[in-house]
Amino acid sequence: MGAISEKIEFDIDAPAELAYETLLDIDALPQWSSSHKSAEVLERDADGNPSLVEVEAGLVGITDKLRFKYEFTENKCKWDTVGEGTAVRAQGGYYLLEPKGDKVHVLVDMYIDPKVKLPGFVVKKGVKMAADIASKGFSKEVMRRKGAS
Repeated sequence: MGAISEKIEFDIDAPAELAYETLLDIDALPQWSSSHKSAEVLERDADGNPSLVEVEAGLVGITDKLRFKYEFTENKCKWDTVGEGTAVRAQGGYYLLEPKGDKVHVLVDMYIDPKVKLPGFVVKKGVKMAADIASKGFSKEVMRRKGAS
């Protein structure tokens, strides 16, 4: 079947810095991403940002344990798998944050290359669920943090 990708754009009524801080907080990922059962930072870069992360995640009935290499730049959070999982050959993507006054414009581009043969409609449903989590789950968490500050 090959890799399936999804690109979504949306705005959040919060500062870009707060959205960026939310992405840096890998330990909180399972709190706002229903597909993540656990997330653990294994290594950090020279700036203290997460650089190697192990997660247990699942969608559409498939759960996998994967390691991701993370890269954080000024306005981008990028992740890609290191090695393969049981059900996933490769997975990755990025969040690109662009300040728009008091708001932030977010572009999410992600892909997944499943090893497991699944019907096309199941894969599409999984990709749609992942896109919803990346947009709605992330937005909700950023707004929760904005209200808490």
